[in-house]
Amino acid sequence: TEHQDKFFYLNQGESPDVTGVDDLKAFEETVNALNMLCFTESEQDDMFKILAAILHLGNIRFSKCLVKMDNEQGQDGCKIELTDKYMKKFAELLQIDEEEMRQWLCTRKLVSMRDVFLKPMTVEEAIISRDALAKHIYAELFSWIVLIINKVLESNLPKHKFIGILDIYGFETFETNSFEQFCINYANEKLQQQFNLHVFKLEQEEYIKEGIAWKMIDFYDNQPCIDLIEAKLGILDLLDEECKMPRGTDGTWTEKLYSKCAKYPHFSKGRFGSSSFIINHFADKVQYNSSGFLEKNRDTVIEDQINVIKRSKNHLVKTLFASDAQKLAAPGTKLKISAAKPAPTAQKTHKKTVGSQFRDSLNMLMSTLNSTTPHYVRCIKPNDSKSAFDYNPTRVVQQLRACGVLETIRISAAGFPSRWTYADFFYRYRVLCKFKDIDKNNIQGTCKNILHQYIKDPDMYQFGNTKIFFRAGQVAYLEKLKTDKQKQCCIMIQKTIRAFIYRRRYLKMKKSAMLIQRYGRGLLARRLAQSIREQRAALTIQRYVRGFLQRRKYHSIHRCIVGIQKYARGYLARLRFLHLKYNANAVIIQKYIRGYLARKRYRQKLRQIIICQAAIRRFLARRLYKRLRVEARSIEHVKKLNKGLENKIISLQQKLDEMNKVNVELKNYQNEVTELKNKMVAFKAMEIEIKNLNNLMIEKNKFIAKLQEEIVQEKEEKVDLIHQVEQYKDEMEKQRELWAQETAKLRNELENINEIVRMNEKGAEEKLKIHIKEQKLMMLQETDDTRESYQRLLQEYNQLEQRYEELKQQVMVNGVNGRQLYLGEDQGYGSTRSTASSGTRERLDNIGWKVEDSK
Repeated sequence: TEHQDKFFYLNQGESPDVTGVDDLKAFEETVNALNMLCFTESEQDDMFKILAAILHLGNIRFSKCLVKMDNEQGQDGCKIELTDKYMKKFAELLQIDEEEMRQWLCTRKLVSMRDVFLKPMTVEEAIISRDALAKHIYAELFSWIVLIINKVLESNLPKHKFIGILDIYGFETFETNSFEQFCINYANEKLQQQFNLHVFKLEQEEYIKEGIAWKMIDFYDNQPCIDLIEAKLGILDLLDEECKMPRGTDGTWTEKLYSKCAKYPHFSKGRFGSSSFIINHFADKVQYNSSGFLEKNRDTVIEDQINVIKRSKNHLVKTLFASDAQKLAAPGTKLKISAAKPAPTAQKTHKKTVGSQFRDSLNMLMSTLNSTTPHYVRCIKPNDSKSAFDYNPTRVVQQLRACGVLETIRISAAGFPSRWTYADFFYRYRVLCKFKDIDKNNIQGTCKNILHQYIKDPDMYQFGNTKIFFRAGQVAYLEKLKTDKQKQCCIMIQKTIRAFIYRRRYLKMKKSAMLIQRYGRGLLARRLAQSIREQRAALTIQRYVRGFLQRRKYHSIHRCIVGIQKYARGYLARLRFLHLKYNANAVIIQKYIRGYLARKRYRQKLRQIIICQAAIRRFLARRLYKRLRVEARSIEHVKKLNKGLENKIISLQQKLDEMNKVNVELKNYQNEVTELKNKMVAFKAMEIEIKNLNNLMIEKNKFIAKLQEEIVQEKEEKVDLIHQVEQYKDEMEKQRELWAQETAKLRNELENINEIVRMNEKGAEEKLKIHIKEQKLMMLQETDDTRESYQRLLQEYNQLEQRYEELKQQVMVNGVNGRQLYLGEDQGYGSTRSTASSGTRERLDNIGWKVEDSK
């Protein structure tokens, strides 16, 4: 397979890709259409093979050579190389003899009265013959497809009328115009003549025939131009005559045109050279180049080429060049073959030229159009460059004037497009007048009365001899009036009929309803009396039965409730215990998760702060480096720096000692926290003892008094702890600010030291670097130790706050439990009760459980 741009017949337009067109989708739609039209898969494959063969035929190349015939000198000819792959592919697709086709593509057979001569063709003649063969094959394939489609779509019903669409090519004028443009413009001349005949002549003649006051509109009549082309000794006749001449050329034909057609006003000589002529068409003057007219007008398809194709092994290829009956014959049917009569050799038949065939088909088309009622759609080109959003008003007006559109618009504006005969108008619109106004003996007068009554402007219509003529929009207005009148009449008839039907239905329903009501009321009264008696008896029975059932139900429910309460209270107590236990575990998990998230956020912020500090310090160090660069070159300055470093090291050592003292103080605080924890453990032991003493009623009062005293003590301790925590917070804030200032100073000094060391000589730099690194590590370690101590203090502070909350909750719980000892709500059921704290969750170990004795 090759790309489409490599085929000569496809790359002439230089734009194979069209925006918005999908070739694959279009091909699939074509295949689906062929399947719907009953084309078999084998026929479709053969069709595509023929199309591919035509494309390969266009790529066959001819080369010049000298051809020696029998007993003759070498003549200019052409040949096809044996290595031409397109020739091989063309013969393979059509399943024909490659050597025979190769010969007849380069050679022509001339038949005389006695002998047959073989004449080699030049490269130009071979190309023309090749293109003619391709066109002929394509035309036969197209004709076969149309024949099959018409056969499939043919109906057995009788045919009376039809609707046809004629899409004709427009008027063409290029820089170089040849035989194709001549035929196209000739067809447009004939169509323009038919348009003028239908729109202007017939329309105006009908106005005159009907006696309508009408002013004739002049229009362009192109009959002289058509006579120039198709009249006797016209252009087509002279062209056919020159094609029959043995040595006829385009030049001699042009000379004949100059001499024979000079009498026509629409014909003139070309501006430059003697191979062109000008025809003044209805649209514009067109200059034609006569080169190639004779070859294109002749039937250049060589008969020997067709004979080679007819001997093809492909069934469809042989069918294309058969008769129409054989084309439509079903595969496998046998045709009757009879011996043909020998044709007389004295008579020689001449094939029609292309121009003659075109003229005959055009005349047939005109006959068809004249027997129908045509409607026209004019397509106007906004510009000649085919560019978007480019409007050339001069060119558009020229096209409108050439096509007679302006005259058509004038006729439509001044004319009467709608018309009715008097009888048709009366039978259609007699509903608009009253019955007394209708005069059947004078239908024309009745029609006039209707129009005078509803159309006040007399210029909107005209009365002819046999018809009434209306301007645009008047018939639609009358149709609306007729529709409204018919609608009103329908409503009146419907109203009367519906009233009669519904009144009769109402009276019948009323009589039936009264009869039903009379019997129904008697039945209902008897049923009501019986129902009252039965209801009284039922009430007495229900009273005694319900009393018995309610008493029995009460005793049963009482026993069940007493038993359910016993087990339900125990079950609820266990559920409460599990709930509190799960809450305590959830609090522990939340504590560690929140701590982890806080540390994670702290590390992220710390990393960002360090990056910012590093950038600022780098900027300050560079600035200091520039300032101290000069001073660092002297040895005395280095000694002074070393002396300063020793002093700073001593000061850093002193600060380290102070930090150690602070750490000792923090450890003391940690010991105090440990003692508080021990107290908490002791308090838990006391709670266990309280639970054991609950079994003795006598010792409860003593234990409660003792517990109240301990609660008072705990409250006093709690107040002291609150004051200590506040003092500790203030000290920690001050210490934190002090540590931040010291850290900043140390980092500034470290940066200054680094800058100074870089300014020293190589030997001094190495010693100072080692010394500064050690100091730097020590300071960083001190900073880390300080940060860890601060974190530990924060943790201890949080633990103290938590301990404070626990003690507060415990005091509240103990107070509530103490009060519950004297309530004794349960009657005869032993259970475990608990009291939940309000506001915050509490630990499971801090819950006070009280066991009450059953009465």
